[in-house]
Amino acid sequence: MVLKKVENRLERIFEGSLSRPFKNSLQPIEIGARIIREIDLTRRLSSQGPISANRIRVWLGPIDADRFNGFQKALIAELEETVRQHAVSEGYNFVGPVKVEVFIDDDLKAGNLAVKTEFVGGEGQPRLLADDGRAFNIGDRPLVIGRSPEADVVINDSNVSRRHAEVWRTNEGVAIRDLESTNGTFVNGHRITSVSLSPRDDVTVATLHLRIELA
Repeated sequence: MVLKKVENRLERIFEGSLSRPFKNSLQPIEIGARIIREIDLTRRLSSQGPISANRIRVWLGPIDADRFNGFQKALIAELEETVRQHAVSEGYNFVGPVKVEVFIDDDLKAGNLAVKTEFVGGEGQPRLLADDGRAFNIGDRPLVIGRSPEADVVINDSNVSRRHAEVWRTNEGVAIRDLESTNGTFVNGHRITSVSLSPRDDVTVATLHLRIELA
């Protein structure tokens, strides 16, 4: 499911410009699939659950690298999002921010690549991910969810209160509280007043589903 979404995004980015050059060469989706495979193979277990590598280095041959010329930033951004989305779907946590780097290896032939993963600690900023594709950084102040145009996460739905709920950082991670909304805030199907969140939790406000991403 994650790879299908990635494939659709990559196709939109590279449509026209790269469709023909990549016909008989390395496809962007192949890079994403290889990264996911390496992440699954190198994942670790901790007291907080499975941990995903967060630093990924990719080597391409000079022919494939040349075909990405002018699109490297877009490709890297999508590959980093691939790692994050896969971690959400599998319930993985990170020890630091996700970073993908792409290098050229003169010894690699067209269509081949190499991937190495690392666990690199560091301070990361948690994010709130919506199922409509939006993502919001959770900073020092609470992130307000609501129908009001002044809300940080605007949901244009009559079933959503103007100030419906808020998400904020705690010493342990991230928490959410309902702001006395009319129709309630739900976590994993249960109406809540205030609760801590994990990446596996499904937050529902009206018809919008949200999850958090740590680090």
